[in-house]
Amino acid sequence: MEIFNLSKSYPTQDIRKQTHLSLIVLSVGMLAVGLSLFFLPKSQSESNMNALRIILGILLTGASLYFLGFRTRYLAYAETGSRIYKRHFNCPKEQLSRLREHLADYCSLPETALEKNRLYLVLVHSKDQQYAAFQVLSYASFLYEPVTELCCLKGKDASTFLQKLHAAHGLFD
Repeated sequence: MEIFNLSKSYPTQDIRKQTHLSLIVLSVGMLAVGLSLFFLPKSQSESNMNALRIILGILLTGASLYFLGFRTRYLAYAETGSRIYKRHFNCPKEQLSRLREHLADYCSLPETALEKNRLYLVLVHSKDQQYAAFQVLSYASFLYEPVTELCCLKGKDASTFLQKLHAAHGLFD
């Protein structure tokens, strides 16, 4: 059986894609303003207002199409709808004992993991700190290989874990 690898995917039971409705409304408004700038009557003066109007119309139209095409969906924690963030942290050898102590309540870090050269902590957490999933990975032969099982925390446990991680390692600046 293959072990879940947090560097490649997300836990699908807890994380869902959401649609950002306010960004869609804002983008449609920007698109309408940008397109309307193309159809304004030309000014008869010798100024550069026509060029400015066209450039502004192109910028607004381009930005709105970018937001509509690429920024309307985001990953969110299924229970609260809070946005999900994914972070990768390098764990140098001098910090491994502190990391082991911190993770001891949630998962076990094997002794063989301490011998490996490059260990990484992959952390996925919600903005409201009601969800956290983490896994320790090692980098070997151009791949991230899991060292620990995936650990998912919810509610108060997740909030406590994230606060302790921040206090111990200063990860959320």
